[in-house]
Amino acid sequence: MSFASKILVLLQLTCLAYLLIFTKFIGQGIFLTAQISGFILSLWAVIIMRPGYFNIQPEVKSNANFINSGPYRVIRNPMYTGLIVFFGSGMVNSFRPSSFLVYLLLVFVLIFKIKLEEKFLENRFGSAYLEYKSKTYRLFPFLF
Repeated sequence: MSFASKILVLLQLTCLAYLLIFTKFIGQGIFLTAQISGFILSLWAVIIMRPGYFNIQPEVKSNANFINSGPYRVIRNPMYTGLIVFFGSGMVNSFRPSSFLVYLLLVFVLIFKIKLEEKFLENRFGSAYLEYKSKTYRLFPFLF
């Protein structure tokens, strides 16, 4: 794992730990509904990817398969989308400036990880990944 990957993973895990430990991250009402949706999206992505084949680091595993089914038909990074929705909904439900700053840091870290990972995927899967990339959204359909 590269130094940049180590830093990004460390920052991601630190942000997630902070949000889990120091914030009231479970929402109410519509926020809880959004969180459940984010959790289900992430879980669906893990199931489609199959445990053991995905990687917390941006580098592509040697046994990686090119997946473009399930939520991956529309979103290239549904696990990250689910995390962003889950923690964002909880953060908005019980807003605190410190939680907001940590949440923003988490989002930026995930975006940097995605950009790095996409380079590795392009190198590994070539034109198939480039075509897939042109037909899908990075995180949110019709937005990004």
